[in-house]
Amino acid sequence: MPGPLHGVRVLDFTRFQQGPFATALLADMGAEVVKVEPRIDGEWGRQSERDAETGFSAYFESYNRGKRSITLDIRLPDGQKVVRALVPGFDVVVENFRPGFMARVGLDYESLRPLNERLIYAQASAFGSKGPMSGLGGFDHVAQAVSGLMVEQAGGPGHDPSPALPGAADQISASFLAMGIASALFARATTGVGQKLEVSLLGSMMAFQGRQVTRYFVTGKQGRARFRRSPLYSHYRGADGWGVAIAAQRQESWAPLCRALGDPALEHDPRFAGPWERNDHADELEARLEAIFAARTVGEWLERLIAEDVPCGRVNDYSALKDDGELAAQLRENRYLVEVEHSGQGRITTNGTPVTFSGTPTQELRAAPELGQDTEAVLLAAGYDWPAIEHLKDVGAI
Repeated sequence: MPGPLHGVRVLDFTRFQQGPFATALLADMGAEVVKVEPRIDGEWGRQSERDAETGFSAYFESYNRGKRSITLDIRLPDGQKVVRALVPGFDVVVENFRPGFMARVGLDYESLRPLNERLIYAQASAFGSKGPMSGLGGFDHVAQAVSGLMVEQAGGPGHDPSPALPGAADQISASFLAMGIASALFARATTGVGQKLEVSLLGSMMAFQGRQVTRYFVTGKQGRARFRRSPLYSHYRGADGWGVAIAAQRQESWAPLCRALGDPALEHDPRFAGPWERNDHADELEARLEAIFAARTVGEWLERLIAEDVPCGRVNDYSALKDDGELAAQLRENRYLVEVEHSGQGRITTNGTPVTFSGTPTQELRAAPELGQDTEAVLLAAGYDWPAIEHLKDVGAI
């Protein structure tokens, strides 16, 4: 059965991570995504994080799975003509160049809309298309810094800035971009007309920090006074090392947690009777819990906490994704990890699609394409004949 976006065609000009991951999600949902790449070395992501021994780029593979690839130099008039010939047959155009570039090459929304009134044009940028910073370049790390995330992540002003996972801004912005495109497609099904939508790294980081930013504007406060935001919503070292994560911040979890910890006096200590009391005496509670958790192994604590239905989990590194039998089964059975056939690496394990549908299942994942492997096929389907294709090769457009 086809996926929920079966029949949707996406012309993808995006590079790096923000845009490519968004269009990879659309491909997961069944859309046909045609990736447009520079004709010599391809999109920059092909060279990023290449393994020294195998030449494999997990970066490119993760963000370009399931797509087709054509090569096209859109700086050349012949390349621009190809885009204008393709656009009537596509539903969506996605790009994440610096604002203004697509207008300079005559491929912005205003230029392409007359060719296809139903076109969805999605623009992703660093800072948004309006305002004094709109013309600046920027990447994930810059957006994390500018938005305040690094300082918040570190604990607030006065701490050394601490970035989140590399690509956090890209991944979050990509999810918003994919959601925006899907929403625009739904609106088009109702109205019959397309539209332009915009997503930026900065805007996505602001949305991601919604409650922290709102708190600051209301109270003037940012950050936290201690290592743990809450003693009951944190992680602790066991007797055999890191660690046990607990999420026992709700009042109904307090008594079960105390039973699991084997410390009945803790439950009735007036300093920790309720959430406000526990907040006022957080340092004392934290020290008590650190001492308790250090007395047993992580495995013993997990068994006791699960028996009392206290939300908990082991603090893992990536080796647990394949070596922890229970976790590995969870990941495979929900298809959070899947195997695909790769032209250079054979069968590889990679991330699956994080969304499942009962009636329109997501597509079986395919590996990322070789550079330009679909150029001729896409052009032939668009009405080009072989002499026209040979001309495009001769002038360096493909």
